[in-house]
Amino acid sequence: MASGRRLVVTIDGPAGAGKSSVARALAARLGYRLIDTGAMYRALAWSVDRAGLPAEDGTALRRHLAAVDVRLDGDAVYVDGRDVSGEIRTPAISELTSRLTTLAAVRDKVTPLQRRLAAEGGVVLEGRDTGTVVCPDADVKFFLDASLEERARRRQAELGERGVDVDLGAVQADIHARDVQDTTRALAPLRKAADAIVIDTTALTREQVIESMLGEIKRRCSTRS
Repeated sequence: MASGRRLVVTIDGPAGAGKSSVARALAARLGYRLIDTGAMYRALAWSVDRAGLPAEDGTALRRHLAAVDVRLDGDAVYVDGRDVSGEIRTPAISELTSRLTTLAAVRDKVTPLQRRLAAEGGVVLEGRDTGTVVCPDADVKFFLDASLEERARRRQAELGERGVDVDLGAVQADIHARDVQDTTRALAPLRKAADAIVIDTTALTREQVIESMLGEIKRRCSTRS
């Protein structure tokens, strides 16, 4: 995959579909840079929380966001030069992030940053609107999905690895609520791009998903050469 023009690859899908782990592994296999769009939103949420600002669009929020510098360096996330990689993964920041992503001020800040990072190619973007809003002209677009039950099981296992014991029913209810929010919000709702390659990961291993994606990327490259 190293020869020829370096592509822009997007991976969208609902919570728990396996996007994050697959995107990281796919980027490594391609030798591309991973752009974790969700981490960028979390970083802004951390900054807004630290500043004590309400999660509502207004002059104060826009003024604050204009001065915030968010950078990605591998798996590390920096806000104004401070590594906040661990601090942005708390339940409180997750909840605040969900509210902030519905605001135009936040989208206006993050989307241009993501587009600049993707401009030179050789990137894998992972999120919910990367193939529809951020990079609608991406070379290859994927949409990963899985059953609600499987997504809840995966999220419960992920939380368990972090030492957080959560009831499966509660996790499933939380993911369902997030699905409703993501698909019905006015700004950049979660949806499949018309030209996205849909992969149902419910019964697939991560390696099977990655191999399928690599095959599709190779096929797309051969048809365009």
